[in-house]
Amino acid sequence: MNNLESLVDTIEKKRALVAQEKDLVNITLPEVVRQKLGHIKRAKEDLKQLFMDYRKEIQYRTAFILVVGNKSEKFSKLAEEEFGCFISDAEILYKDIGKQIPTPLYLNKSSSPALFDHFAIKFEDRALEIDIVGYRHLTFESKYKKMLKSEEDMVNLMKLAFNDKIGSEVVGYDAIDRISEKAVGESYVGKTVPIILYSPDDILMADLAKNLKKITGNVFLVSTGTKIDAKLKNASIAVVKSATKKSIETVLTKVKENLL
Repeated sequence: MNNLESLVDTIEKKRALVAQEKDLVNITLPEVVRQKLGHIKRAKEDLKQLFMDYRKEIQYRTAFILVVGNKSEKFSKLAEEEFGCFISDAEILYKDIGKQIPTPLYLNKSSSPALFDHFAIKFEDRALEIDIVGYRHLTFESKYKKMLKSEEDMVNLMKLAFNDKIGSEVVGYDAIDRISEKAVGESYVGKTVPIILYSPDDILMADLAKNLKKITGNVFLVSTGTKIDAKLKNASIAVVKSATKKSIETVLTKVKENLL
């Protein structure tokens, strides 16, 4: 049994113990209830640490497949459905934080230090959840002064500032955490964890292709669709014009052949 299998086995046992909590109403002896509640409380505490251990093990096994272009989302969702890949929107970290920013702070206004303070606070909350430490503080500069007319404008500004100041590799750590939630639910124990990050944003994906190597050497770029940036095309392990089961299978085979 490898580390991941051992963790999954222990997690399943602890979850089974926690699941017994709903049956306590059927027990009449108070001392038995107290004893079982103690075991259940410890199991819940153990599960928090076990999940962190599982996530670290997932990180060691991760292979990032960055899918860029106007067919990136279709390609990724088909890869999930047909080949069991784990997928995540490469912009979901920014979008989730964006939803937490009060609209009056930015809508039809120029960006400000107060807005960036909110960015920093919300990112700190997420960083604590996924054990990101020692990152540079997000500060407002004149180059980030822009008129924001929508939530999308605000999120794009946040994305620019995060990648500039903190580093886009945080997208990878965020994705590993999200994927781990699903993987542990499926009792995943594979030797390699293929995580597909998709986005049509050429600039973001070029940045990720560079910075995700701080997490793992297994980072692969795939260009999709008909409007493909020349630099990204040249850096890609594969170029596919349409998202089909056959094209995805070809890409995954190439990735497997090039794993470190």
